[in-house]
Amino acid sequence: MLANASNSLEVAHVASSQSLETVAVELSNGKVAELRPVVAADAPLFVDGLSRLSESSRFARFGMGIDHLSAQELRYLTDVDQKRHVAFGALIEGDAAGVGRYVVLPNTECAEVAVTVVDKHQRQGLGRALFMALVAVARHDGLETFCFEVTPSNEAVKRILSSAAEANEASGLVEGNIQLSDFTQGEYDDDVVALVERHRAAKP
Repeated sequence: MLANASNSLEVAHVASSQSLETVAVELSNGKVAELRPVVAADAPLFVDGLSRLSESSRFARFGMGIDHLSAQELRYLTDVDQKRHVAFGALIEGDAAGVGRYVVLPNTECAEVAVTVVDKHQRQGLGRALFMALVAVARHDGLETFCFEVTPSNEAVKRILSSAAEANEASGLVEGNIQLSDFTQGEYDDDVVALVERHRAAKP
């Protein structure tokens, strides 16, 4: 599910270990976001991130006021293979700013995509940067389509989708598909792909 930071479980501080490579992306306000693959060591920071969400933000994403993450949920969000489940985190000035991920769905040609940006860093291009990082990796891996579902009120995510999405409203959600071929190559695509390939090669 695609979601902005004001309504997502995935609002996480992403570990800022300086031993991990990042891709630096300049945002519209002149700040630099450091993007990198999420690692299992980020789990405690996801817990901290959830605590920073207001009740209304949690309700907007889940329809309930989730206030904790189980050990299983933390493993799912952070211990990813960066192949069938790809996740990138973003840091700005050492602070967690956002998370983007996609999961290739079984027996389909589609990957479900999610993007989260913390409230203070929204409307600066970070959501778009995370989304385009996911597009770069997915296309490199031969995927053609992202699928999504969001609440109709989620304007931040709908801006990211823009006209590239084929959407319809069903069961109170906006859901649809995004053809990755509709996006031109981004400025940071090569760097993102190279980074994730190095990360994959280093995984035991």
